[in-house]
Amino acid sequence: MTARHAQAVVFRLSVGAFVLACLAAATPTRAAEKALSLRVTPLLAAAPATVSITVTVEPHERNRVLVIEDDSDVYYRSSQVQLEGKNAARTHLLLFRGLPPGEHRVRASVHGTNIC
Repeated sequence: MTARHAQAVVFRLSVGAFVLACLAAATPTRAAEKALSLRVTPLLAAAPATVSITVTVEPHERNRVLVIEDDSDVYYRSSQVQLEGKNAARTHLLLFRGLPPGEHRVRASVHGTNIC
């Protein structure tokens, strides 16, 4: 009988808020960075893993698309959620299933309009 080795999936989180303004592009402010939060559970899992990704987005009239990405050395996946500006839901839950072993980087970003 041979020993079976479990392969783990490990996550690193990255949050980015992209603010498109009518004027010249500016560096996102701390307020914009706080307007987006990301939580992945579990942070360590046996492959093939299923993870729950919860993203909280502060509603804003210019918010149009939420992008969630999972990236590793051998795997990439992304999902987009349409946002309805200031009427959009604050919390978005996604499940990523069948993730292969390795270290995964999960990112969330909000993209908007430049309409004043």
